[in-house]
Amino acid sequence: MPLLRCSRVLIVAGVMSATLVGAASVAISAQRAGAPEASPSDPAFYARPATVPFPAANPYSAAKAALGERLFHDTALSGAGDRTCASCHEPGKGFQDGVAAAAGLDGAPLGRRTPFIGDAAWGERYFWDGRAASLEEQALGPVQNPREMNQTLDGMVAALSAKPDYAPLFAAAFPEDPRVTSDNVAKALATFERTILSGETAFDRWVAGDQTAVPDSAKRGFELFTGKAGCASCHSGWAFTDHAFHDVGLPGDDRGRGAVLGEATVDHAFKTPGLRDVGRRAPYMHDGSLTTLEAVLDHYAGDYVDRPTLSPDLPRLTLTAEEKADLLAFLRSLDATGPAPAFKPDGAVAVAAVAPAPAALPAEPPVVGQKGKRFSLAQVRLGAGQTLTIQNDDNREHNVRYERDGKEFNSGIQDPGQSALIPFPEAGVYHVFCGIHPKMKLKVEVH
Repeated sequence: MPLLRCSRVLIVAGVMSATLVGAASVAISAQRAGAPEASPSDPAFYARPATVPFPAANPYSAAKAALGERLFHDTALSGAGDRTCASCHEPGKGFQDGVAAAAGLDGAPLGRRTPFIGDAAWGERYFWDGRAASLEEQALGPVQNPREMNQTLDGMVAALSAKPDYAPLFAAAFPEDPRVTSDNVAKALATFERTILSGETAFDRWVAGDQTAVPDSAKRGFELFTGKAGCASCHSGWAFTDHAFHDVGLPGDDRGRGAVLGEATVDHAFKTPGLRDVGRRAPYMHDGSLTTLEAVLDHYAGDYVDRPTLSPDLPRLTLTAEEKADLLAFLRSLDATGPAPAFKPDGAVAVAAVAPAPAALPAEPPVVGQKGKRFSLAQVRLGAGQTLTIQNDDNREHNVRYERDGKEFNSGIQDPGQSALIPFPEAGVYHVFCGIHPKMKLKVEVH
């Protein structure tokens, strides 16, 4: 167990000093985190969003998405000019490849299954271990991987620049910077990937009010999924994922998120996959080791490796044959029976500058709690040089982080009951999140 975790309070400096004293006047305000619109046991909790989110730094345009789709199928993104993104993310196979592990350029299988990339616009951290902070970063990962596409960024730019028909396409997609650059390639690919949506399902029609859309067995399965079976602890929200990282007891020595965070207590943890179209996405799990949904249920019924890093959200199932059949009926109601709803991008705008802090506010920052994979506040304002106390009132471990100006702050692991003191020595906007449960977000405005 890491030394810092022996204390009830973690005094952590990260890349910045936590000893700074708040000499400047303090201005603090807090905004509570909003509650979910419905209970996870209510079908309305799983309704599709009306729009697709795009980041302010890479807003949607049809020209950019069209360019990204073309790049997705271009062999210039591979060093030998013999494969594309679509070689593994095959559109005809639901943007997967249907195998446990694709073969690398050396002929040996890659260590992890090709993930489904649909509905990725709502994600937080990408790849099975979350090592990419954005789709833009993820897009160029396989390109540069020597076992996947084995291309250099300079080689990719040169190969694309040699094709004269790309010049007008980049100009249309990036009128403010109409060049073939690796950044623009990443933005175009990410824009296209955000337009890949799962299709409408029988479950969606049931959520919308059609009581005949799914059979009674699927309705009973939904009650099991959100109740006794505990599946919704991780497979939550409209896409049926909490976007967090869990050790679910699969054998093997792949450290997963633990290697990325440098924290052994998160070893063997991998990203929760969404469940839409799950009946067509075999084989299952990050390593493709389970070939059927029946095998997945058997795994959670006890066929897992019992070890200290197991997720506290891991369900321990005891199911009758009828309950198992009902759960499978529910899962199959998530398979698409029609196209995705009409694509509608949201209206993302640039983040506004920090407003001047009010003059007369309390001098002490609030204590921010952690419970139910949520921060108790969504937004906090304070003065430069202040520290913020994050209190883990959850039954899960958490890891408080922020990334700003190329620097990263890391609290280490917080056990249940522990606190972390987070320093904010400079003015600016800080986006704080949990490295294990990235949907936990806290905006901190420092003046």
